[in-house]
Amino acid sequence: MKDIGNYKLSKVRDALGRLDQALGRLETAAQSASTSAPLKAELDALTQNHAALKKTAGQVAARLDAAIDRLSTQLKTS
Repeated sequence: MKDIGNYKLSKVRDALGRLDQALGRLETAAQSASTSAPLKAELDALTQNHAALKKTAGQVAARLDAAIDRLSTQLKTS
């Protein structure tokens, strides 16, 4: 069961990595182009959204780890 949790956690981490890379590319593109107000506002919104998603993913990962540990403990005592 822990393998499934690790697999899911791995997928979450991979997705966060891809999201980080995409955000980096957006930031680079925005900095190299002449930054207009709408583009800057969109980049700011994306940055805030990214931070919120990272926080949520971290919380999900922690909850998955806790659930896996509880299940593992229960299986060992059964």
